[in-house]
Amino acid sequence: MGARSIEKFQKIAFSKIKQNAAIQTLLDFSYNNNLAAAAWRLPGDTEKHLIVDLSGEFKRVKTDLEELDKGFIFAPFDNPQNQQSIFVRADFHYSSAQRKLQLDPRYDGTENPGLDLDPLFDGLSDPDGLPESATHYYINRDYRASGTDQKTYEGWVKQALEAIHAEEFHKVVPCRTKFIQLGAKFDLVKNFLALCKAYPNAFVSVVSVPGLGTWMGATPEALISMDKHKIFRTASLAGTQLYDPAKPLPQVAWTQKEIEEQAMVSRFIINCFKKIRLREFEEIGPRTSKAANLVHLKTDYSVDTKEVNFPQLGTVMLELLHPTSAVCGMPRQSSLDFIKHTENFDRAFYTGYLGPVNMGEESHLFVNLRCMQLLAGEAVLYAGAGIIANSEPEMEWQETEIKCDTLLNVIRP
Repeated sequence: MGARSIEKFQKIAFSKIKQNAAIQTLLDFSYNNNLAAAAWRLPGDTEKHLIVDLSGEFKRVKTDLEELDKGFIFAPFDNPQNQQSIFVRADFHYSSAQRKLQLDPRYDGTENPGLDLDPLFDGLSDPDGLPESATHYYINRDYRASGTDQKTYEGWVKQALEAIHAEEFHKVVPCRTKFIQLGAKFDLVKNFLALCKAYPNAFVSVVSVPGLGTWMGATPEALISMDKHKIFRTASLAGTQLYDPAKPLPQVAWTQKEIEEQAMVSRFIINCFKKIRLREFEEIGPRTSKAANLVHLKTDYSVDTKEVNFPQLGTVMLELLHPTSAVCGMPRQSSLDFIKHTENFDRAFYTGYLGPVNMGEESHLFVNLRCMQLLAGEAVLYAGAGIIANSEPEMEWQETEIKCDTLLNVIRP
């Protein structure tokens, strides 16, 4: 970055930048310069973050929370040895709460010498400026899939039940796709902010990477987190019902099937702790938890990594947990084999994981659920249901429908 760009950066009145304008300008800048970007809002927070990786490189990395730089991880469902994660480095970091754009002091422009930052700074210098057209975004033009109809999905459920009764596995989570049309006026930024407003307790995100496309979602499921006090957290989340505002959460009744499904996920986490001989953990739950338009059964787990002298716990548990039984099944390998043999589409980043790493000395990774991939003039939504011995095919189809509604109730094509 030249002296002229540095001078412009220092003179921008960042405190006057409007949230919509800043996010849209940064996303447009990343698209116009073939750069990766990620925007997010953590559960229970109002602060929106957006980062841009200025390197211009496509990076697949191992998710090592102790070694990675500040940035954002975007990992696929099929992630052998946890080494196929996409890493978006936080060269630029915009915070809506601080109303501030920060440039990483280590960035010197040598990786991408042809990158001109002046147009970005010129755009941000106008506090009232907002691009007239909707934000452009990357599209994975190689992605091939068709929507899953009810007959096909219920057929997969019946196959899963036959395999369960034959004792090939105890649980499996077949998933499906649903396509929707996007109008010419689809606005990525407005829809991202609408999801943030509609679902304050979800992790809301947009990830846009050259060659991989653009994904947006509002997931309820935390995978792992490590806060600045070195407290590790994870949770088991399973069982699904529509949220009834007239019924207090403690009064929600759960069926045997839903209780059993959630217990399987909890046992899976505890077994991961046992594999690494970790006994000092706190367990709270199960409790009914509201997530968007749905309620689930949830159990929270936490570990003080300083007390147990296990600073690498986040990375170790990530490798043990992904893919969790909540998105794959139990036992893992046999249920995974069923999924790969049965599903007629590539899950790609659906049921993978994503989130900020080492931002503000904290990392928060979430399972990529309630999400969609943006394509040319349309979007593909993904949803699945946990199948156990007493599952009913039609009920499982209906569960996937209400999960798709999490986005469809808010997204404006």
